[in-house]
Amino acid sequence: MNYSLRTKLNESFEKLSELLDIPESRYKQAVERYQAIGSWLAREESTIAKYDPKIYPQGSFLLGTIVKPITDIEDYDIDLVCELDLTKKEISQKQLKDMVGNEVKRYAETNNMKHPPREGNRCWTLEYAEGAQFHMDILPALPDRESFKLFLESKGFSPVWTEFAIAITDKRHKNYEKIDEDWLRSNPKGYAMWFKERMKVQFERQRKLLAESIKANIEDVPEYKVKTPLQQAIQILKRHRDIMFVDDRENKPISIIITTLAAHAYNNEDNLLEVLINIVNGMPKYIQYKQGKPWISNPVNPTENFADKWIKNPKLKEKFEQWLKKVKTDLEAILSSQDLHNIIEGLKPKFGDRVVNKVVSELLPDYKSSEDTDKVPHIIISNPSKPWGRKF
Repeated sequence: MNYSLRTKLNESFEKLSELLDIPESRYKQAVERYQAIGSWLAREESTIAKYDPKIYPQGSFLLGTIVKPITDIEDYDIDLVCELDLTKKEISQKQLKDMVGNEVKRYAETNNMKHPPREGNRCWTLEYAEGAQFHMDILPALPDRESFKLFLESKGFSPVWTEFAIAITDKRHKNYEKIDEDWLRSNPKGYAMWFKERMKVQFERQRKLLAESIKANIEDVPEYKVKTPLQQAIQILKRHRDIMFVDDRENKPISIIITTLAAHAYNNEDNLLEVLINIVNGMPKYIQYKQGKPWISNPVNPTENFADKWIKNPKLKEKFEQWLKKVKTDLEAILSSQDLHNIIEGLKPKFGDRVVNKVVSELLPDYKSSEDTDKVPHIIISNPSKPWGRKF
């Protein structure tokens, strides 16, 4: 692929990531909403105010890898943690979940929300009006740093990133209704710190460049405004997955596996196209096997296997492998294409017509769609049989 076409393709992927990201207005709206919930939980009349409730994001919203829904009728899924200053010796999982749930229900009633909060196995879900286009999953939790640290040390692991560890509720847990030290563990802030460390070089570089472009101090640039090639690549991979599994959502690869493997495979490259190639080639290297069973360690809790459902349902592993193979095949086809038209038309079924058309309208205003192919100039690639000299 010649240099100019490769550059244009890289720009197109960067624009694709930008368009897949949550719009800033929607991001700020979500932040305002969860901060409002936090203020409600901490208000003087709140039944849990004395436990110093803290609410904060987790998952893709925290990592900067959230992806716009395929259609306008779908919601952004905003994952939150509601942490109370209590211990597992003082309260059961059920009591904690009910306490948080009661206040969340009062919040919904007071604010005349159309739907009452919905209780899941772990979370309470708040569904906002259609115009908001997001819902919030609120996970009740307790601080668990000391217990988690001792747990990891007892298993022979170094207690890295344990400062923000939490214990979480789950209705399916055997001790759900009784006071007991045995709770499920999680560490979303610790995971975010690990994830940020994996892209530290590019994060700092991008933040500095952004600060210079707006003539501001680096510290004044909000972290959510910075997008590294790793975050962009994950957004693109997640959209490819969403399109591929639009009619098979139960079997689609889960985001935490994609994110973890991608972060492991990332080497702080600054070219998005190169990052995508290296990630899809490198992801399988970080799938381990213990006693013949697949294992993808939680980097902040090595005792947790993100691939545990693959063991219970081998079909999920097969679907992941099928998806990764399809990503490789699709990238190979794009890089092997001999003209711009084929590249763009090839992107549409993989990422969606609407978002690709928007990429084209912003980057290639003179481009003609498939019905005008005769008018599209062909851009020849210098060795289409060996795109970039890399093997898939």
